[in-house]
Amino acid sequence: MSLAAILLPGFDPGYLRITEHQVTRELAAGRSVVVIDLTRYLGGAADSYHRAALRLFGIDYPGHDLGDRLRALGAELTDLSEFSIVPSAALPADVEERLQISVQSALITYFRTDQPNPRRSLVKRARKSLYDGGESVYDALSAYLSTAVDVIYLPNGRFPLQKMAELAARDSGTPVLHFEKGETPNGTYLKPYAPQDRLASQEDVEPTLHDFTREQVEQVADTWLARRAPSNDSSNEFSALWDSGLPEQLSGVDHDSKVVGFFTSSQDEFVFLGPEWQLHEWDDQFEAFDKLLTQFEKAGYSAYLRVHPNLATKAQDCFVRERDGIRDLQSAHPALTVLWHDDSANTYELLDHTDIVVIWDSTVGLEASARGLPVITAATSRYGLVADVREILSADDLAERGIEPWPVDAHKAKRFIAYLVERDEQMDPTFESWLPWTPGAQPFGATIAGALVAGGGPSASEAVRSLLDVYRHRSFASNLRRLRSR
Repeated sequence: MSLAAILLPGFDPGYLRITEHQVTRELAAGRSVVVIDLTRYLGGAADSYHRAALRLFGIDYPGHDLGDRLRALGAELTDLSEFSIVPSAALPADVEERLQISVQSALITYFRTDQPNPRRSLVKRARKSLYDGGESVYDALSAYLSTAVDVIYLPNGRFPLQKMAELAARDSGTPVLHFEKGETPNGTYLKPYAPQDRLASQEDVEPTLHDFTREQVEQVADTWLARRAPSNDSSNEFSALWDSGLPEQLSGVDHDSKVVGFFTSSQDEFVFLGPEWQLHEWDDQFEAFDKLLTQFEKAGYSAYLRVHPNLATKAQDCFVRERDGIRDLQSAHPALTVLWHDDSANTYELLDHTDIVVIWDSTVGLEASARGLPVITAATSRYGLVADVREILSADDLAERGIEPWPVDAHKAKRFIAYLVERDEQMDPTFESWLPWTPGAQPFGATIAGALVAGGGPSASEAVRSLLDVYRHRSFASNLRRLRSR
C-alpha cells in the first residue's frame, strides 16, 4: 500500500482541522497515512494557547487527544525525534543558503521587525534554535523520504523546518503538497507550490478558472469583496476601527480636483520571501512614494497617505523607523494629508473619492483595481502579472511609464480574487471542533493562555510585549474605540 506523510506544523485548532482533512483525504484514496510531529523543532510557539497556563486553569490544550483521534481514523502519529537523525557533515550549498534565508524570515516575523537585533540574547537563542531545527528536519526527512513515501504534505514553506522539509522532498524526488489556512472560512490551501510563490500562483489562475464563465468569476469576486467591507464578521481584521464618512482632513478637497491615494505596506513581510519578490530598485517604499508624489503634485493632484493599520503591531524599533520615514515624507511634501495607522478613516470610502492609487505591495491594490481604479505598485505584488496594474519599480520605470491614468480592466483583478477563493479545497463542515471548550464561549483561562503565545514567538515575554506594543502604538481614542468594538 502507498504511503502519505503529513507534517504537523503545530497545535493550532485550524491546522489540526486541516490535518484531519488531509488524513481523511488520503485514507479515502487508499493510502496509509503517517502524521509527523515537527513542533519541537519549530523554534517558536507550537500552540495557540500556552499549555502551562491552560493547566493552571484545569483546561486541556487543543490536540491533547491527537494520537487517539488519528488512530480512530486509521492513521499513525509519530514524532520526528523518533527518526534516526544522522547529521550531515555539511548541508549542500543551496540548502544552506535557503536555510539562512528562512531563519532570517522567521526572526523578522517572531520579533516583528525588519532588523532583528543580533546582539539581543533572545534573538541569538532563537536564531540557533531555528537553524538547528531546520538542519535536523532536513537530515531526518532526507533519510526517511528515501523510502517509499508517495506524497508529503508540507505547511506553507517559509519557515526553516518548512523550507528544509521542502528541500528534503525535492532532493529525494518525493511529490509535495503545500497547505495553509484557506481564503474561505471552510477552505484549505492545497497546492504543489508554496502560497508565497509569486510566479507559480499567478500562472495557476487560468487553469484554476478554466471552467468559469465571466459572470461566475464576477460573482465569486464580488462576494469576496463584500466580505472585506466593515461588519461584525468582516474578513478584514482592521475594519473594526473604521468609521463611516470621509475624514475631516479630506472633506474640504475640491470635488473637481484629482486625488491620488498612497497606501503603505508592512515592508518587513517581504524582505526574505526570495529574489522573485525583490525586483524593485527603490531603497524602500518612502523613496518610491517621494518620487511618485513629486510627479503627482506637478500634475495637480491632491494626495493622501493611508498608513497601514498593521504598523501598530510592529516592534518599537520598527515602528519608530516607519514613523520617521512617514514624517520625513510629509516634511518633503507639506500638502500631503497623512491618515495614520490608528485613524478611523474607512479605507473603502477613501477609495470612493480617489482617482488613482499607489501602493508598495498590499491587498488594497487588488481591491482598488477590482473597483476599476488605476493602481501603481512600487514593488512586485502577488497579483501584478494578472491584474491590470502598473509596476513602477525604479526611477527609470517612472520616467518611461509616467503616472497618467489608464482605462482599467477590473475583471482582471477579479480573476485573481476568484482564483484565491476557488483554489481552496473545502473541508468537511461536520468535523468535530479541536477546541476543548464550546466554540464561541472561550473561558477566561484560555484567553490568558492565548495572550502568552501571541505572535508565535519564542517566549511568553515576547508575546506579551507584542500585545502591549499594539496599545502603545495607538492613540488613547483608538484603543478605546477598539475595546468598545469587542
